[in-house]
Amino acid sequence: MSQQDLFSNNNFTLEKNHKKKIKWLSHSAIEELNRCPRCFWLSYKEGIKLPEGIQSRLANRFDSILKKYFNTYRNQDRLPPLIEGKIKGRLKKPFKETFFYKFNDDFGFYGKLDECLVNENGDHIPVDFKTASSDPREKEILSAYQNQIDEYLFLLEENGLKVANFGYLIYFFPEMTVELSDGFPMIIHIVKIERKIKDIKKRIEKAVNILQGLLPKSADDCIYCRWFEKVKGYY
Repeated sequence: MSQQDLFSNNNFTLEKNHKKKIKWLSHSAIEELNRCPRCFWLSYKEGIKLPEGIQSRLANRFDSILKKYFNTYRNQDRLPPLIEGKIKGRLKKPFKETFFYKFNDDFGFYGKLDECLVNENGDHIPVDFKTASSDPREKEILSAYQNQIDEYLFLLEENGLKVANFGYLIYFFPEMTVELSDGFPMIIHIVKIERKIKDIKKRIEKAVNILQGLLPKSADDCIYCRWFEKVKGYY
């Protein structure tokens, strides 16, 4: 095998003649940058992650169940009954979950789709599952969700796929009821997200520039940096 051969896995690409690992950034990384440049730099430059606190893993479990459910109907070449008649297209078959974009020799960007539809024109439509603890029909779409769909469309295009100009969020919300003998009834709320920003490369470039520079200033409203400033004198 020559020195020009590349070895890849889901997390990095190793080039033998340079012995370099690409640092892969994701949607969550860009959102962390938007919240606080300093926390982002410390997390991805020095490996100092923000404290998670107490978190429920129920949403992760729910995602796994939904993906298995969708895969069952993918093999049947039909949409799952939960969304049948509410959304157009067919499930992508075979389904590829993770897509990569190499920004330069040191950095790249990747994303993991929950699902992908293909319409009658052959356009690919990214889908993201959302579980909600309150009724999503009464809420505005978070900017992070808009960014996520924009980024998925970018990644699909960069990997040579034809895309639609939108994606879907599918919310799964347990309906309030006392009749549970037949299981938990679910409200399925589907939101179409029109593409807003196409130049995702600028967002990636901003993140890369920050990581290649010195420790940046913190965001004025960063609760973690504000907490540290208050307590550092006690150490």
